Amino acid sequence: MIVTSHNQGWKITTQRSHGLLAAMLAFQFEIDLPNEIMVPTLIAIAEHDDGVAETKERKNLTDAGAPRHFLVDDGNAKSDLKQYQNVMEIATSKSQINALMTSMHLSFIFSDHVNGKDKEMDSFLKDQEKNRKKLLKNLNFDNQFAEHLYRFVEWCDAFSLLICMDKIQPEGRKMEISESPDGVINQVFYKEDNVITVTPWPFKQERFTVFYEYKIIEQLKFTSVEQFDQICSTTVPQRQEFVLVK
Repeated sequence: MIVTSHNQGWKITTQRSHGLLAAMLAFQFEIDLPNEIMVPTLIAIAEHDDGVAETKERKNLTDAGAPRHFLVDDGNAKSDLKQYQNVMEIATSKSQINALMTSMHLSFIFSDHVNGKDKEMDSFLKDQEKNRKKLLKNLNFDNQFAEHLYRFVEWCDAFSLLICMDKIQPEGRKMEISESPDGVINQVFYKEDNVITVTPWPFKQERFTVFYEYKIIEQLKFTSVEQFDQICSTTVPQRQEFVLVK
């Protein structure tokens, strides 16, 4: 979950909503890919963080009972391993391109994780490395093309996170997004409230709208994840729209 403080309590954005926003950005991105590669890649972008019902997971509450932001470590990597195994099962059941992009994303996230402290996670990551070699061979992709395609995935993911985490700076201050598939470092800033621009402009259209959904949870702490899930399930989602203009 993406959790930010709000004057009414907590603002909760699911990873799935963030993934959908990333796919909206990817759909508009100016990149030359055939349909049989573009569509599986869009799905990988949208679903790369799926695999678990977030409001039902005990790890998503802190010891004090507050909703846990995904960047706050709960100290229990083993509970995460099941999620990543589920993510890979979902991706693999769709296509080899989905599996390759999702596996590369997990490798990117945990690039510094193989350290011998968590043997199960280390084994999972090493298995993914072997899996990617097989996928590259089966797809007839070379490493350069796979990296090009994954930078597309990572760029859209990074931009979506900046938006969902309210990280874009106010007053027109520029900040970096990530390295684009062509090696360009794009910067993003607000032109006015909820109107965003990117330089250099990487999109097909000069103006388009994207959104993500979130929930405002007024209760500050919870006695159980079941209570948290119940309140989240009955809270009406809100929609945050942004216009991107050249």
